[in-house]
Amino acid sequence: MEIDRDSTEYLYIGVSGDIPSVSAEVAFVTPPARPGVGDWDPAVIVNNSGHPLWTDAVASGVTGSFYVAILVGSFGTGGVELVSGDYQAWLRLTDTVEQPVRVAPAAVEVL
Repeated sequence: MEIDRDSTEYLYIGVSGDIPSVSAEVAFVTPPARPGVGDWDPAVIVNNSGHPLWTDAVASGVTGSFYVAILVGSFGTGGVELVSGDYQAWLRLTDTVEQPVRVAPAAVEVL
């Protein structure tokens, strides 16, 4: 996925499986690095058609039984600011018993 450095927009990650009951987080790191403790940013779980981001998540073209959304950019508040470069997105889902960590299927390029 490409994001212009002057843009602020949601990046969607499609996930298959059970929806986590606690939280979702995303980390952006330069390959081949792995995320460190301070690299994780809170993300939004988009889990059904009633969620306000559902239509945009579906339109993004990623697939899954639910989506994780994270705002990327510097406009307003709450976005993850990334400088120009190539990043690998990582996903961490927290449930009551498990906390799987996965590499997201697509790389992110900030132009």
